[in-house]
Formats: sequence, structure tokens, C-alpha cells
Amino acid sequence: MELHVQQCQHCGSDKLKNILFRQAGEPDKVYAQCQDCGHFVASYVLAPLGYYHHGKGYESFLRSIYRSGEFMSGRNFKRQYEQRKDQEVAAFEQVIAKVKAK
Repeated sequence: MELHVQQCQHCGSDKLKNILFRQAGEPDKVYAQCQDCGHFVASYVLAPLGYYHHGKGYESFLRSIYRSGEFMSGRNFKRQYEQRKDQEVAAFEQVIAKVKAK
């Protein structure tokens, strides 16, 4: 596994702002901007169901599924949401632990 804390190529800062961009018929995209100097740092195209916003709840998860076109049985929505939430919290905690150990 590789772990990388992204930094601005212009000033070296690791203070970045993520800007989520959505356009009909296109996958969600994230632009990273340096908070210190304002330069463009990177962009990421999100895979279907690639966006999880912790703390926004089940309705946010349903909107993500709707936008991605990944429709499924209504019985599976809640179960998939709970699994995703638990996985993302656990993965975030592991990443933070590795960043602190670095």
C-alpha cells in the first residue's frame, strides 16, 4: 500500500480545498486547490458510487446512487449504505494512523 499526503506543486503546502463538480451525464469530478496560494493542484474523476460523504446520512447516499445510475433493489440500499459507512470510517482511521506514523 502507498500513502501520500498531497501537496501543492507551487508552494509545498498541504492545505488543500476539494471542490466537487457535477455535470449532467458526466461522472463526478473533484478539483483540489491550494488554500495558501490558490493554485490548481489536481483533479480526480470519481468512479460510480465513489463518493461517500460521512455525516450526511442515508439520503446523501441515495442521491449518490441515483446520480451514478447504479440502481439496485430497494432492499439492498440500506445494507449497502451501512457497509460503506463502516468501511470508510475504518479506512479513514487507518490512513490517519499511517499519516501520524510517517
